[in-house]
Amino acid sequence: FSDTLHKRLHGLDRAPTVALDLHKLGWQPVAAGLLAVPDSAALAPLAHHAEYLNADDDTEAGLPDLLGRSFRTTRRPDIFKIAVTLRALGRRGLGDLVDHVCTAAQQLADLIEARPGLELYARPTISTVLFRPTGAPPAAVAALRRRLLHHGTAVLGRAATPEGLWLKATVLNPHTQPDDLRGLLELVEGHTTP
Repeated sequence: FSDTLHKRLHGLDRAPTVALDLHKLGWQPVAAGLLAVPDSAALAPLAHHAEYLNADDDTEAGLPDLLGRSFRTTRRPDIFKIAVTLRALGRRGLGDLVDHVCTAAQQLADLIEARPGLELYARPTISTVLFRPTGAPPAAVAALRRRLLHHGTAVLGRAATPEGLWLKATVLNPHTQPDDLRGLLELVEGHTTP
């Protein structure tokens, strides 16, 4: 969607299939995703026939073939949510949102690097930033995360790497401002125990 970040997906056009989970950087409910193929013939191996759902005479009479539309048949049409979002915002509108949260993640990384009490795992490639109190062992990082959750002040994930445990901040709110990011880091520092 992004005009500035699309180069990170170089070569995607050569993929035989692409699955998109638009839960985070598409601002969709968890169940909304899609599978894209360059030619619908690629979906032929997924064909399934069940007499009670797609009887030949019903199909010939013009009734919809439910299995030809989805394996889930009578479940929610979750793709509709994606279609409405694309219709309302367009590719450029979604791209602007992606750009904003990715820029905010870079700003968060800059703020972390400027604080001696915090360390950054690596520069973010999208909107997720891994950091922790400088030199904090895994138990301290886990305890800090739980303190923030129990106090109801911040919801941070956790990520384990060969270098240890890190707090994981995924910036998803396109209205995030630098002051919000500074506030988050102040909360983290305020709940860090020596």
